[in-house]
Amino acid sequence: MLCKFVPKSLSIGRKIINNQSLLTRRFQINSLIKSSIKNDPKNSNNPSYPSEVKKVGDFKDIEIIENLMLKKEKPVASYIIQPRKKLQSLSEPSYWIDLVNKTKSKKQIRQSKSPIQRKLILRTMSDSYVEEFLPFKSDPDLLEEYVNSDGGIRIGKIFEDLDLLAANISYKHCVIEKENYSNITIVTASVDRLDLIKSLPICDIRLNGHISYVGYSSMEVLIKMEALQDGVFQNLQTSSETNFQGETLMITRFIMVARDPFTDHSIQINPLQLENNYQKKLFQIAEEQKNRRRASAAAALTRLPPTEEEKLLIHDCYLEYCKYANQKEKIPDNILWMDETTMESVTFMQPQNRNIHGFVFGGYLMKLAYELAFSNASVFLKSRPTFLALDEISFRKPVQIGSILIMSSQIVYAPGSPHRSFQVMVMADVLDIERVSRDTTNIFHFTFNCDNSDIKVRRVMPKTYDESMKYVEGRRRRRIGLKLRGLYNEISDKRMKTS
Repeated sequence: MLCKFVPKSLSIGRKIINNQSLLTRRFQINSLIKSSIKNDPKNSNNPSYPSEVKKVGDFKDIEIIENLMLKKEKPVASYIIQPRKKLQSLSEPSYWIDLVNKTKSKKQIRQSKSPIQRKLILRTMSDSYVEEFLPFKSDPDLLEEYVNSDGGIRIGKIFEDLDLLAANISYKHCVIEKENYSNITIVTASVDRLDLIKSLPICDIRLNGHISYVGYSSMEVLIKMEALQDGVFQNLQTSSETNFQGETLMITRFIMVARDPFTDHSIQINPLQLENNYQKKLFQIAEEQKNRRRASAAAALTRLPPTEEEKLLIHDCYLEYCKYANQKEKIPDNILWMDETTMESVTFMQPQNRNIHGFVFGGYLMKLAYELAFSNASVFLKSRPTFLALDEISFRKPVQIGSILIMSSQIVYAPGSPHRSFQVMVMADVLDIERVSRDTTNIFHFTFNCDNSDIKVRRVMPKTYDESMKYVEGRRRRRIGLKLRGLYNEISDKRMKTS
């Protein structure tokens, strides 16, 4: 049923996320597409949609996506408000206390259940399209929930929204109408690199995304963040047919995986039907990204030794270390030992931060990691840093409610002045109090920058071989980031000239 936008109807209080609520988030609006992306180019010969880009390496897809997403017309024909859809679940309890009391019986059910047989249907990219509005400028109460101590937006809170949005999009693609949501489990497998193209202003923001790639049990969710011009959100409350485009602030990809809730094995999901060249190009880019991730994993330092160039770099670091080891020479003020840049946090995982499957939200872990990295970067700079990017992360294992999460942060690469950016690594470990062991669940890599020209960014230096590997890893990720951000700048310059 079509509805007009009513501000009060968007005020959805934050509640405990349980099996009866897929997503509970204030000011969340789901936009269901009733018409597919009809206004997209009919063929790749359209000059506004270049069939090939002169960029080389792994970064050409960024410009292609930007051109495709920004120059196409708005694909939404009408909006439907969906306030907190209730899921009727027969196999899961509604409240955490019920889940605690039924843990044993749940395990017995899982052991006796056979794999679920699901009917599959063809879905389109438009079928999974979802929007979420964060009207920070239009609603002071919402802004109060997201504002940081400096008057800006808490990026960690945005990470939570991105994870929730990716989950919502994934369920829309996988679940057939009238099907029970408890018949499938969708988890966040990884997050592809997230770059902030521009800093987050205090304005009305739109998050929108859809499925861009489907495998057997995995899918890629493409999400874009836009800054809306003044008055756009107010117009949407009275007109559902408004075509609009905002200024791109961020583009990222989530990799989601579907599993059988009883056997925990991978389960086949609905295949994706590509309707036009625009969608075919997105699908092709996703396949290329998948191959890139495999190649990157195969060349990781845990599998292959450093390159010849990196070996020389490590040797140079060792020679410099020898100069200052055992206080033979005083270490300069612009150099800091890597082991002096550590910071740690301990958090007990509470049920209020769980998803519908009883594990900790991936977005909540991203928020904790970011805020620890930001704190560490602030101490390192002795000033507030500026967030630039979150590199690709993988969620290796789910984090159980009731577990103790230890996050360790370290500045792993900082080339020093005149360079302004540096890398911060955060390692998330779950502490097993019975076995007195730590199991790593996530490793996060953040890029920060110093915008204060009066501050000279110090250089970090490794002491041990383990620190040298972290140093090399941080250097690799920073170099990739420089290429990507350079490409973003080129794209922005081109738009400035053509606008």
